[in-house]
Amino acid sequence: MRKPITSVALISAGLLMVASAVAGDFSQQIDERQQGFLSFADNLQAMKEMEDGRDSDWAQIKTLALKNSETIATLPALFPEGSDVGSRSRTTVWNKWDKFEQDLSTLDMQFADMASAAEAQDVKALKKAFKAADRSCKSCHRGFRTKR
Repeated sequence: MRKPITSVALISAGLLMVASAVAGDFSQQIDERQQGFLSFADNLQAMKEMEDGRDSDWAQIKTLALKNSETIATLPALFPEGSDVGSRSRTTVWNKWDKFEQDLSTLDMQFADMASAAEAQDVKALKKAFKAADRSCKSCHRGFRTKR
């Protein structure tokens, strides 16, 4: 029985990640996590622009908030130990891993709050979730990311 192409692709990608980790080359993981964080920022900006209190694109705001939540789920695997070299991540990511994961979890909850606010078309709750997410992003940058 032939395996579907997606299974083969996933296995190949997994093997590539393992091979990269063994060789000490974490460039793929670094690139993927940086793209994830950039995606957060882009989505937050887009959501803010879509929300004006009158004719907000509630469905798209909810979609982007849920997309950010999905991206968060992928991030811990993109921080293998040793991948601070050549990245903007501080060693505190690994030295304070529990705090790092808790901060990601908090941000995930804020994206869930945005999705709920969008579903309810609640401008006040959405703005509150935006502010909380902004604070979370800034806090995480101060503690876990170099300025370069």
